[in-house]
Amino acid sequence: MAIREPDLVRLRERVTATIRRGTDLLVDLKSLVARLCGYDASLPDRLQQLIEGLADLVAGLTASDGGEAWVRQHVARLEAGEETDAA
Repeated sequence: MAIREPDLVRLRERVTATIRRGTDLLVDLKSLVARLCGYDASLPDRLQQLIEGLADLVAGLTASDGGEAWVRQHVARLEAGEETDAA
C-alpha cells in the first residue's frame, strides 16, 4: 500500500518539527553544561559525552538510511578504541 501524498507531507512536517525540538534541546543542554561546570570537576566531561551521544542518536534516527550510518560510525569508533560505552 503506497503512502498518500498528504500523509507524506504530514510525516515530513512532524519529522522536521522533531528535529527542530531536538536541536533546541541540545542547545539548552549545552547551556546547562556551562552553568553546572562549577559544581563538579568531572561533570563537564560526563555531560559532554551525554550531549555528543544524544546528538549522534538524533543524527542517526533522522538519517534516511534508517540509522545504519550511525551504527557504522559507532562500530568504527568502538573498533578504534575511541569509546567504551554504547551511546
